[in-house]
Parts: sequence; structure tokens; C-alpha cells
Amino acid sequence: MSSPSQLVECPSCQLKLPLSHLNPHLDKCLSGGTSLNGSSQQHVKAEQWDGIFSNRLDPSPRGLKRHSDDLLQPANAATSNTDSTDKRLKPEPTVTINSNSATNDTPANSHNYPHQPTVPSTSRSRIDAAKPFAERMRPQTLDDYVGQSDVVNGPLKMLLRQGKIPSMILWGPPGTGKTTLARLLAKSASSSRGPPPHRFVEISATNSGTADVKKIMDEALHRLQLTGQRTLLFIDEIQRFSRAQQDVFLPAVEKGQIVLVAATTENPSFRLQSALISRMRVFVLTKLSVDECCQVLRNAIKCVEHEQQQQQQQQQAAHDDGDNSIASHIDQDLIRWIANMADGDARTALGALELALSTTDPSLTSADNLARLKTALKRTALQYDRTGDMHYDTISALHKSIRGSDPDAALYWLARMVCSGDDPLFIARRLIVAASEDVDSLAALQMATATYQACQVVGLPECGENLAQCVVFLAEAKKSTRSYRAWKKAKALVEGAYNHPVPLHIRNAPTKLMKDIGYGKEYRYEPRFAHPVHQEFFPPQLRGTRFLSPPPPEQEDANEEEQDADGAQAATMKVQQPVGQVGDRNDYHHTSMQSAMTSKAGVGPGSCQRIFDLGARSVDLDLLDEWEQERNGGHEWSGRSKLMQLLETLPAQPVPTASDSSRVVVDEGIE
Repeated sequence: MSSPSQLVECPSCQLKLPLSHLNPHLDKCLSGGTSLNGSSQQHVKAEQWDGIFSNRLDPSPRGLKRHSDDLLQPANAATSNTDSTDKRLKPEPTVTINSNSATNDTPANSHNYPHQPTVPSTSRSRIDAAKPFAERMRPQTLDDYVGQSDVVNGPLKMLLRQGKIPSMILWGPPGTGKTTLARLLAKSASSSRGPPPHRFVEISATNSGTADVKKIMDEALHRLQLTGQRTLLFIDEIQRFSRAQQDVFLPAVEKGQIVLVAATTENPSFRLQSALISRMRVFVLTKLSVDECCQVLRNAIKCVEHEQQQQQQQQQAAHDDGDNSIASHIDQDLIRWIANMADGDARTALGALELALSTTDPSLTSADNLARLKTALKRTALQYDRTGDMHYDTISALHKSIRGSDPDAALYWLARMVCSGDDPLFIARRLIVAASEDVDSLAALQMATATYQACQVVGLPECGENLAQCVVFLAEAKKSTRSYRAWKKAKALVEGAYNHPVPLHIRNAPTKLMKDIGYGKEYRYEPRFAHPVHQEFFPPQLRGTRFLSPPPPEQEDANEEEQDADGAQAATMKVQQPVGQVGDRNDYHHTSMQSAMTSKAGVGPGSCQRIFDLGARSVDLDLLDEWEQERNGGHEWSGRSKLMQLLETLPAQPVPTASDSSRVVVDEGIE
């Protein structure tokens, strides 16, 4: 049995002390209150460390007593007993511990790593030291919060003075301070006067489920009933919850049992329940400006300088004259470059600053340090979500730039999408839509379709040239939205009007029964006529409806083209007569024409038809008169003069029979 005055060796620091002082010394030693003496390389047996930190000890009193006896036994005695009891055991391994005590000398090669932090002495400080740099640099008060002045200095400021926090949704890109703002709101409301302090609970939708949320809300209700303390529940990335999971929050938020603060990077209108959005306030957080990013970096540098000053004080107490200050060598040019590179993301900026602190060499100039950082840190990827708002906002900007005939802006937005890795086929499909909506040229649609095929064959990155060529062509082309606007009007009429039946005369009649019923009767087959004819294609209830607006004034020129007729050596005309053009009556020789025309009652809408054959086509003057009255505003057709001159040269024709007339005016087959 060992005596209380016997010297034993501490299993932690190998300090020899009386046995009666071992237990208090162990408590102090394991809590970080003492430092190792002697050499910086201390060898402690692995079995002793396992006995101290192992959680698989025998829970019985006998096992605990045996373990305590092992601790109280000197190291040499324990070794001798082990060797005497079991000679088959191999030599015990040793664990090498690097000590950073204040009494030890700094290693010789420490000057190569000037920003090497010391090991913290407490468990909390060890946890804080393990946090990422951006997490450790979070502001602790709202006064230190940078950016989002419209949100922080707006209604939230008055609510915080009263100790009130409404349920809210913080919507913004990554790195804009959503999580930091939620924590500071809870901290500010808890420290203000008024109601009891808030209990802050933070979870993430990426690793939490409905069961966790229900447990938190039950506990929040109990706390509210017993102490009046409200629970502020912060949920990061709430869009990861399904709509069914989001319904769990509705009763608690509606009754005021919890204050829900949710953060999301995606549009709440599409990813969150509308019932939940109506019960919460939506605050939009924007990207930080370059000046705001610079301010975030300067605040972080001040924190780093404070930490380095504390380390220098410890080194001076240990008689170490080394200078580890690196933050003072970060100049404004480097800060500005990091802020521009971060693209409004404070987390990205702080990560780049951490790399700059690790790679900055005080012996080099600021320009050399900046060049080294640029080689080590490539420019961050553009913030772009192929399925989120940024995707649709950018393609909308591209389409509107094309519509506004700004090829330079259109190329910029195209480059944004291509460089961000967007699908080139998606862009090409949108260009096809723009060609039909906004451009008054069939060549535009052909160009866009060819671009889509080129993107399929070539692929990125070369197909970017095909997209750029199409974008420039569409942006510089003449614009017209007549067909697009007419299509919108037609859809609106169909969606809101009665489903009218198709008129009989334009129905298809493939069988005899359908013809007997009246399908296709009195249909006028336009290709059989050498002039325009009028017939109503709308249902009777919609007669006179117009969707298409008149063409622009510069496009009102009539297009007339003469063609040779088959077998009769006569010319027929392909006419597109716009509204409002008036012919000259003096060119019509009505007296001579009457001698060349014969009249007879026929089968058709006119009671008296004047019908002539011009090769493969026919002339019906009654139908031409009807077209002029119904479709041309009462004005004469511009081709009537030439048509009448041509009819004067024809010999007298026999009087047509009813069957011949019906042959002209009745459709021989619906195409």
C-alpha cells in the first residue's frame, strides 16, 4: 500500500508530486491550468492516456477502484508489474505531445509560418478556434452589421426598441448576412426592455425534420405558458422543407406561440406556402456593394489584429521577440481587389482574406503580395442558379435587350449566361421565341432555328459564337409585334367566349351524307379566282372581329406580280391589296365591257353572276364587288383596271349553264 507522502508521476504532465496532492493536481492539469515543464516533446504512455479519456471503463465500483489504483501507481512500478504478470505483452507504444507552454522555446522553423495560432487552453476556446474564419468574424452587435441599411434602419429598428420581433422571411443571395441578422435580432430583442427575453433556437432545414420542429414548438409552448418567454426559431434554408413540412409552422405562427425567422436564397413565391408567406413579413436582402465588402474586410482585419496582439503579449511573457503581425501588411489595393472578386458575397470575401493572411509575406511589396494572391485565388464563379430567379431574370434581360434593339446589352447578358454555365439550348429556344414575337422577318425565325441546330451539333464553348451571331441579327432586325399581339387577343377571346360551332360552308365534307347536310356548301375556293373574293370564316356571332392591327405606313405598298396563264396566253395576278388604296375609275371601259359579258342566274351567293374563264382561273365580278364592299372598305381593287382590260380582249363566250356555274363557285375539294 502506497503512503500519502510517496512521490508519484502525473500521467498528464509527468510532474512528480506527493500522492496526497495527485487528485487536485489532475483536476487542474486536465482543465488546462498547468503547463508541461521540461522538453517540448513529452512521451506519455498510450495506456495512461486511454485510461484518462476512454469512455468505455468498467462502470462497477470494482472497475473504478482498479482504474484509480492504476492512476495512483508510479509509472515505473506499473511497468514492472506488467512485465511480471504477462511477459508476452509487447513494449507499450508512446504518444508524442507537442507542448506550446509559455516556458518553452519557439521551434526553429516557426518563422516560416508567421500566422500560426497557438493551441487554446479551454474547451470553449478550442471550439471557437475550430470555427471557419467567416464564422468567427461575425459581428456581435447591430452597430457592427454592414449592409442592408433599408432593412435594419427601417421598421425593424422601431420594433427592436420595443422588444418585438415579427415573424419574417429573409430572402437574399448567399453571403448577404441573413443568418447574422437573425442572431443579432434575437440578441437585441433579448437585451432590450419590455417583455421577457427571447429564447433563440437555430436549426437548418438541411439536417432537421418534422419531428425536430414539433419538439421545439412543444417546448416553446411550455416555456410560454410557464415563464412567458417566447421562442425565436431561426430556420436556415427553409426552402429545403417540402410544402407538407412547412404546414407544421402554420398553427404556431398564427397563434403567436413562436417567432419564426426563416432564411432562403430562392424566391419565396415559388418555394414557400402562400399561407405561410401571408403570415410573415418578407425582407429582401441585396448583394453587398464593393464599399460594403471593403468595410466587412476592414472590420475583420481589426479583429485579426486584436487576436495577434494578444498572441504577441503571450510571446513577450515567454521572452519571445518574434513579430507575427500580418494584418497590418494588408493594404487597401488588396482589400479592394478581394471586394470586387467576391461579387457581393461577404463569406467569399472573408475566405479570400483568410487566404491572404496566410500567404502574405511582410518582406515583399504590396504589389507582389497581390500578384501572389491572384495566382493562388482564381476569380470566384458568378453567382448563378440555373433553376432559380437569377436564371429567369437574366434570360428576361437578354430578350428585352433584343426587343429594344440594343445588341451590346444583349451580348452582355448572353455572356453572363454562357460564362455561368447555362444550357445553350435553353438560350437558343428563347431566341426562337424572340424571332417570332418581336422581329418582322421570316429570316429571323430561320436564323434562330439554324442557331439551335448549331448548338446541338457544336456545343460549348464554340456554340457561343453561333448564339452571339443570332443575338446580333435579332437585335438589329426591324421589329414588329403585330402577330404576337394578335395571337394574345385571339387566345383571350377563345378563353373567355362561348365555344361557337364551325360554320357549315367551311366544314370538311368527305362523305355524301355530309354534303347532303350542307357541309361545304357555297364555299368559294380562292385559288380558282383571278381576284380576291369575300366569304365569312368567323362564326356568325363573331362576325367583324379583328385581331391584327394595320401594318406600319412604310409597309403599305401593294405587291403585284404578273404570271403567264396556262393555254390562254393571259396573265393573272397575285394580289395583296391593303386597306385604303383606291383605284382609278377612268381606266374602266364599262361600255365596251358590257358587250363582252354575259349574265345568267347561277348557283352562288349572287343572284346574277358574271363569270369568265381565264385559263385555269375564273373571274366572278359579283364576288369581286362583294369583296370590295366587305373587305376593302368600299374601295375598288387596285387590279380591277388591268383585269377589265384583259377581259376586253376575250372573245364572246357562251352562256354558262347552271352546272358550269356551280363548277366555278363550289369547292371541288377541301385542302
